[in-house]
Amino acid sequence: MKTLHVRNFGPLLDANIRLDDLTVLVGPQASGKSLFVQLLKAVCDAGAIRYDLKQYGFDWIHGQSIEADYCALYFGGGLETLVGKSTTIAQDGRTIDFRRVAKPSGAASRIPTVFLVPAQRVLVLQDGWPKPFMGYVTGDPYSMRHFSDSLRTLMEKYFSADAKIFPHAKWLKAGLKKKVNESIYVNAELTLASDGLRKRVMLSPNPSGSALPYNAWSAGQREFTPLLLALYWLMPSARLLRRDALEIVVIEEPEMGLHPQAIVSFGLLVLELMARGYRVVISTHSPVILDLVWAIRELKAISEREATTALAQIFGVEGDAQVRRVLKAALHKDYSTYFFDRTNTGVVAKDISSLEPGAEDADVSGWGGLSGFSGRTADIVGETLSKENA
Repeated sequence: MKTLHVRNFGPLLDANIRLDDLTVLVGPQASGKSLFVQLLKAVCDAGAIRYDLKQYGFDWIHGQSIEADYCALYFGGGLETLVGKSTTIAQDGRTIDFRRVAKPSGAASRIPTVFLVPAQRVLVLQDGWPKPFMGYVTGDPYSMRHFSDSLRTLMEKYFSADAKIFPHAKWLKAGLKKKVNESIYVNAELTLASDGLRKRVMLSPNPSGSALPYNAWSAGQREFTPLLLALYWLMPSARLLRRDALEIVVIEEPEMGLHPQAIVSFGLLVLELMARGYRVVISTHSPVILDLVWAIRELKAISEREATTALAQIFGVEGDAQVRRVLKAALHKDYSTYFFDRTNTGVVAKDISSLEPGAEDADVSGWGGLSGFSGRTADIVGETLSKENA
């Protein structure tokens, strides 16, 4: 898939999104970004989703509306009316009949092409172990169920009791592990420890200290750990670059609970995903992520060597040859940014990919409002102080 064009879908009046190597979606709360990325997966992975739902005994063939029942199962309870008579969906310019996506009797496949990391990922490990697909209540979205079950499979397959999860010799380049350690775990070890008759993910602040249960960690550590496990799933080893047939990785609100420097470390991990051939879609409220995208876009205009050196300075990895290769690859990728603008008639997705600070269009120069507030605040304070001192 190269483009997905949606009209009259929930709050979305019109969203025509080009999926580049990295696509960033910004916009206010409840503007439809999460619904859009879930629809992206529904269109790309209709067969795999159908397989999962039927495997676990879900039946949406006997209701009054297949589309409404499917929306309730897939997007979540209360969202039955997302798709209406005026809804149109086009993939790469070809119209998609949502009924064909939703129908229970269509083709089924075990192999998905899109991996979606939901914004609610902190709930996955709240008991120290990922819940199974059916461990969620009726009305919870498919994206949460599938993400949690993928992490459960990872834990069961690769980690035994008392195993070290982070740092781990198999996963992540040394330079990437160093950045994650410095900005998130701060020399603490993430382990799979025995707690009574159960295995739980625990955090040991120091070798001689007691392991801490999930709820005793910092907010950033709780938010990032499910994301770390997702990255382990997506990057199995140095030799195996990608997981199965996965092509697109969607990550919702990766900045939650993270310090700006930790968000920079996350940005480095995104570039690693791209270097492995994934296309990445990020839904975010963080200006730091757009800072990084803007910097890469600007540096593409100069020599590769100088640009790579500048990026190494930005990410704080000047002496790491492995990571420099990831940064070099990032200079040859394509980037796009869309602002989900809430208008009087509905939400319209606007291409603001240039991110030009001097653009006349305030949505472009203000990065969809992410940088506009600080600039406006500075202007107001400056004007007020000038009047006071006049």
